[in-house]
Amino acid sequence: MGSADNCRACGYDWGEPPWGASGQEPSFWICPCCEVEAGYEDASPEGARRYREEWLAKGAPWCDPDEPHDGLSTEERLTRVPPGCE
Repeated sequence: MGSADNCRACGYDWGEPPWGASGQEPSFWICPCCEVEAGYEDASPEGARRYREEWLAKGAPWCDPDEPHDGLSTEERLTRVPPGCE
């Protein structure tokens, strides 16, 4: 199960909450895994799910070549999507 530190679309672990400690203050960071922008495409659970479906339809690529891959499979990472955004 995911935590507030995980991307709402793909489950990537940011190491700190992309929506701030309160869960209400988006950072607008770009996820290196799926390229969702925290606070834009994932502003609602429905938006995060829609973005995830589009990313998966593209083959779920690791999007940022400058950020080291986290070593997880897509399936493993998706188990870390925060509750409510699954």
